[in-house]
Amino acid sequence: MIHSYLSERTAKDSPFLDEVVNSKGGVRTHWQRLVSSLDRLGHEDLNSRQREVDNQLRENGVTYNVYGDPNGMNRPWRLDPIPMVFGQEDWEVIEKGLIQRATLLNHILRDIYGSRTLIREGLVPFELIYNHPSFLRQMDKIKLPGDQLLIHYSADLARGPDGKMWIINDRTDAPSGAGYTFENRVAMTRVFPEMLRENQVRKITRYYQTLKDTLSNLNWQNKEDPRIVFLSPGPGNETYFEHAYLSSFMGFTLATGEDLTVSDGHVWLKTIQGLKKVDVIVRRVDDVYCDPLEFRIDSHLGVVGLMEAIRQQNVLVINPLGCRILENPGLMAFLPRICEHLLGEELMLPSVATWWCGQEKEMQYVLDNLPFLIIKRIYRTNEHRSVYGPDLSQEQIEALRHDIMARPYMYVGQEMVNFSTTPSYIDGKLEARNAVFRSYIVADAANSGYYVMPGGLSRSSPKQGVFLVSNKDGGISKDTWVLGEEPTQRSVSRTSGLLKGGDNILPSRTAENLFWLGRYAERTVHIIRLLRAILQEYYERNIDNHPDKDEALTKLLQTLTEVTLTHPGFKDDELLAKPEKELISLVTDAGRIGSLGQSLQAFLRNGYAVRDRLGLDVWRIMDTVTEEWQVLQGRKRLNSINHSLDNLIVKLMAFYGLTIDSMTREPSWNVFNAGRFLEAAMKSCQTMQGLLIEPKETETERTLLEYLLMINESLITYRYKYRSTIDLSGVLDLLLTDEDNPKSIAYQLAHIDQHLQPVSISEGKGLSTIQKKLLAAQTRVLLSDPRELSKIDKSSGKREKLDTFFSEIISGLGETSTLINNMYFNHTQQRYGYVTTKLPEV
Repeated sequence: MIHSYLSERTAKDSPFLDEVVNSKGGVRTHWQRLVSSLDRLGHEDLNSRQREVDNQLRENGVTYNVYGDPNGMNRPWRLDPIPMVFGQEDWEVIEKGLIQRATLLNHILRDIYGSRTLIREGLVPFELIYNHPSFLRQMDKIKLPGDQLLIHYSADLARGPDGKMWIINDRTDAPSGAGYTFENRVAMTRVFPEMLRENQVRKITRYYQTLKDTLSNLNWQNKEDPRIVFLSPGPGNETYFEHAYLSSFMGFTLATGEDLTVSDGHVWLKTIQGLKKVDVIVRRVDDVYCDPLEFRIDSHLGVVGLMEAIRQQNVLVINPLGCRILENPGLMAFLPRICEHLLGEELMLPSVATWWCGQEKEMQYVLDNLPFLIIKRIYRTNEHRSVYGPDLSQEQIEALRHDIMARPYMYVGQEMVNFSTTPSYIDGKLEARNAVFRSYIVADAANSGYYVMPGGLSRSSPKQGVFLVSNKDGGISKDTWVLGEEPTQRSVSRTSGLLKGGDNILPSRTAENLFWLGRYAERTVHIIRLLRAILQEYYERNIDNHPDKDEALTKLLQTLTEVTLTHPGFKDDELLAKPEKELISLVTDAGRIGSLGQSLQAFLRNGYAVRDRLGLDVWRIMDTVTEEWQVLQGRKRLNSINHSLDNLIVKLMAFYGLTIDSMTREPSWNVFNAGRFLEAAMKSCQTMQGLLIEPKETETERTLLEYLLMINESLITYRYKYRSTIDLSGVLDLLLTDEDNPKSIAYQLAHIDQHLQPVSISEGKGLSTIQKKLLAAQTRVLLSDPRELSKIDKSSGKREKLDTFFSEIISGLGETSTLINNMYFNHTQQRYGYVTTKLPEV
């Protein structure tokens, strides 16, 4: 297989340089071991390992979202099993060039927001800077402690026709991909361990430790253990997986703009224990979206007043706002001269030939060569992407010419270069694909310089001969191997040892997601168990009887409507006579509020929102739940649903088991379980109310009681404990007052209180409002008399006392849920205003 690739690349008169094949048709030195390993593997083994890589990433929940794509949310991450490889000598040149580039850009950034000498001396045209939306005048003269403003930086590189690495793009605002890089390496290490050892592939972990050390030492107050928050746009963002992954990996609190507020010139994190002061924000929100008060008023991603906290030096934002000015492609045309002026050196890594249209001569060149250039705006947006001249019609070229002439300072032209190809494993075959390598550089505070990750995120084009490598366009990621011995470890910062333990704060939004994760998990389980009871009765009834003639089935179906609140549902006689269509809808229609599908989707959505709080094995279980849900959605017949419901129950029970086994007993655990037990109590009461209020003839009632015990997983318990025929008072005793039965209302109420106590907020002396509600409900349950509740009212013919009892418990639990929401998840501060009062920091 590898030989056919080599033969093809040698025989073809390709316009592209190849990473593997040298000018003489042989294999480049640093590829030789890998080529030999691939040759030994063969086609079948490589196919098998490709599947292992895919499974590894899928089980780890590695995803990438694409806006506007119906299949884009949680799209599986794709990893090519063939890595991008750099030899030691080649890498030394790249590493030095990247350090030089980061140093140069740091100087330019300090100058742009400082003395602006480069503009005054004519080294940078002022129109190139002042017309850029990310030149934020509010950041003028604002600095960070030390000499480095640019803390972390990425550059996209590709090998040009001359064999040298060229820089295509600079990423300075909120560089992405480092989390995916680490996951790629983890997957490759597990699937190809012998190859990494044989090739002496350098480790990439030191980059992450250096980043953490640098951030931990960067704060105005010079704290030993500053509070660092990772600011994300939220679960809908395309790289949210990475945000959750990196924040968890580094021990930073993951937050969105809604989790933060500004008061007295400080940034505060809203937590279930009140407001906590924030020292450092590592942002993944674009700069102009970070403060709607001073930048984009339509932003819902940022924090109102953040800029004022920055001015007062009460918080550090990394990278600083306004860094995106360095991503201006027009700057590339001026970097060689600036480098010689500031550093006294030639630029080591060349950029693509660039012509900024703000200069008359350069504009004319671009206009004369539009069909042969790539045209970019100086400010990258989703609406204004790169335009490839050869792809344009004559009419489009004329329209573009008109736009450039109207505002020439907003456009640059870049040379179209035939960048190198590398082998990619496509549909079981090695094929040459153009590839781009994204590097990662971080300020190394301990050594007063920059550190370059020995590796990075490479991406190859999905189509041959086409230079489209972005994830949105279907680009496939590659692990990047830098070969050679590990260099001698340099000095490390004071935080590289054991840090003081933090206070494990839980943001209010995260707590709310965890609370509803527990509720939707329990709701889903309860609906499945009720559905299984219904299907059992449906298929075991006398075949000659219509469904609506079976009293037990009718009562179960009507209870399902009450529990799911999908009215009119089975209150309709026609649906009772033919329940199949309604049951299938209640199972598979995720757009129907109250359905199993909607509850399951909400469970998965809340789980994804708090994935930084869930262990890897827990996430793998949630992935299997997603797979089973996808299977269930395809079920169109009632008799095919039961197996999927059984599988879902098993997977959800595994989810419960893993959370019990792996989650530490801290606020996340307590909030999750408070939601779980509250939902369990409410659903149990609703089901008992639906099945028991109207008395039935003896055999039907016994059947309903047996199903009730099955739904609550208490049938075996009942038989061992009572050793008698099932009767109502015994069932009520077991499901209401038995404090040893985890399915009883008394047990569940006690555990709601037990899980809320460690995170409770003091309201003064005595019990809190929530505790009073729960105590009142517990007291009513424990003092209840099952025999008295079982009595039938003579006037109505129903169990009125039991009906009132359940209604009051359900109402009290609803009020408790509202109180929990108001106390822990909502803050009195307005979303777009300053805080007027705040809780003291605990």
